[in-house]
Amino acid sequence: MRLGDIENLLNNFAPPLEAEPWDNVGLLVGDREAAVDVVLFTVDYTDAVAAEARALGAGLVVAYHPPIFSPLKRLDEASPVFRAIREGVALYSPHTALDVVAGGTNDLLADALQLTDRTPLRPRTSRSGDGTVVGLGRIGRLPEAISRPAALLALKRALGVEHALLAGPHDGDVTRVAVGAGACGDLYKDAIAAGAELYVTGEMRHHDALACAAAGLTVVCMLHSNSERAAVRAYAERVLASAAGLRALVSTVDRDPFRFA
Repeated sequence: MRLGDIENLLNNFAPPLEAEPWDNVGLLVGDREAAVDVVLFTVDYTDAVAAEARALGAGLVVAYHPPIFSPLKRLDEASPVFRAIREGVALYSPHTALDVVAGGTNDLLADALQLTDRTPLRPRTSRSGDGTVVGLGRIGRLPEAISRPAALLALKRALGVEHALLAGPHDGDVTRVAVGAGACGDLYKDAIAAGAELYVTGEMRHHDALACAAAGLTVVCMLHSNSERAAVRAYAERVLASAAGLRALVSTVDRDPFRFA
């Protein structure tokens, strides 16, 4: 399949114009006329993922986090991006474009708790001009009130992790839940204003966690990429279902850099 056609497909799922202004999304490396048979999906484009892509014969790596983000001052053989260019591997990133759209990163995190009546935690009007409401985070309701320990257990099972960080109240039931995948700890004020009793995110600053605890908001930090990985799998499945003959694979070596010791 032509790389440019795959790019269009990815752009339709998460339009780059919806990304945050500071972000760097879309096709970052690649020849749009090149033929691609295998696409590898990952959260981060690391040396291990680059080697995996090479072994699988992937012509495109879709990395949720942009492999090119800060201004580059040099590219040499030590850089996975340099090696991708040399080996003809294209790189694409959806990042915050996937975060804000319906069915994206935050909706997949909300799905872990089967949240209903959900809306963006920080809503805005789509830049497409069609009047659609998009935005970071989600706020919604559980199907029924459950205890905080039960909610934590459901999260860990749904996301396939054994541990998470917990701050604030840990007893009692919750009904109204907010989520913000990745580094959305700073949305906690939005969560409090929306009446959330539980806030699920990837990471949060120390003093923000203290503020949440003081406000009676329970915070669950899954670790940054653990809160995003389910969306990457779903993203790959959508591409696979829409592109006949294309192999869409999810990295087996991609993982959060932190672990509980």
